[in-house]
Amino acid sequence: MGPRCKSAFSIYNGHVAIAFSEFNVVPVLCSMSASVVLGFASVAAADTAPAMLPSGYLGTHGAQIVDRHGHSVRLACMGGFGTDITGGHLDYDNGPIHGLDANIAAVQAFGFNCIRADFNDKNVGEPEVMAQFDELVAVCKRYGVKVILDNHNNEATAKNWDNAAQQTNGIWFDSGPGSDGTDGGGDKGTVTDVQFLQDWVAVAKRYAGNDAVIGFDLRNEPVAHWKDHPPVWGGGGPLDIHDMYERVGAAIQKVDPGALIICEAIINWQNGAYEGDLAPAKTLPVKLPVRNKVVYSLHEYAWDKVACGKADLIPRMNKLWGFMCSENIAPVWIGEMGAAAGPADTRLIQWQNDIIAYLNGEDGPLGGPVFHGAEQPVSADLWRWGCQPETEDGCMNTQGKIRTEIADYAAKQLFRPTGAR
Repeated sequence: MGPRCKSAFSIYNGHVAIAFSEFNVVPVLCSMSASVVLGFASVAAADTAPAMLPSGYLGTHGAQIVDRHGHSVRLACMGGFGTDITGGHLDYDNGPIHGLDANIAAVQAFGFNCIRADFNDKNVGEPEVMAQFDELVAVCKRYGVKVILDNHNNEATAKNWDNAAQQTNGIWFDSGPGSDGTDGGGDKGTVTDVQFLQDWVAVAKRYAGNDAVIGFDLRNEPVAHWKDHPPVWGGGGPLDIHDMYERVGAAIQKVDPGALIICEAIINWQNGAYEGDLAPAKTLPVKLPVRNKVVYSLHEYAWDKVACGKADLIPRMNKLWGFMCSENIAPVWIGEMGAAAGPADTRLIQWQNDIIAYLNGEDGPLGGPVFHGAEQPVSADLWRWGCQPETEDGCMNTQGKIRTEIADYAAKQLFRPTGAR
């Protein structure tokens, strides 16, 4: 979901020389007149150092994401590295850090091991934009940062951001049976279900064999509460998103069998599933020809839950998705997670503490999932990269450091191979 002010992005090259300890980095940027100090405000000395993901593709084993040797890993992702607006382009000039190279170096220095980059169907036919994604992938590969690509919308949102958070018609296409012929935001639809599948195959072919691209998030935030043609999980017909996940996932695997196939839950505010509901996947899971590649996803934000506390939050997450972990069914990746918390937002900061405790298996006595031995906690994607002090959105302050009020919360999302939290 995310705030409506999601940014668009344009690449231009910067260069960086780095000298750093665990979380304090001083990049010397040729595009800047002065050094910018990066890093977490404080990290417990006893914490195991965060790690990048190992080389090679990933798979799944029960509720764990695993490397090619079967060792559990954690996706510690950073969000906000894509384009979803009309005429959009990748823009790495968002705050005190300038240039693609410098930004990815900073992501690595912060300890995050992957990024989520959104695109739209129009981008697939735009060689200049896709070349920018190629450059993004190449720079990420150089720094050991993995990439997850996310299909965010069909037409790209207009400058008023009407489709930035999620496509307003709620589904993965905007033309043909099942649609009303528009994207829900006033744009005439041009992307059929068939075209959607073909666009994903084109993207998968482009990065086939490149293990810097570890996953494909097939569709951002399908929504059931806005229109009279909502997506459904199962049952057949043109709006069956479970069927779409299996068809598109299988088509992708024919050209790129290594990547994870990420399937998002349907959001429905009318029944309280603000973040999405994975309950249907328990009885009707997504099955693909290449096994052990499906990861389920939903998005956790604090806006509707800031006053709830653990007494409400834990049963809620258990019901909507936590059972996947507790019952060892399949991995869950929180594909966007955030709260635009300022220094005085005590309720939002409390939400951060509550949700990260749940993700990290600290709420077992209260009914939450528990992780044993070398098992890793729930993977997540911090919303978002950048510096937007006017909205208290973005992970950085104007000095290029992790904002103090989210520093502990962010540090506890990182991949620590020994399982230390």
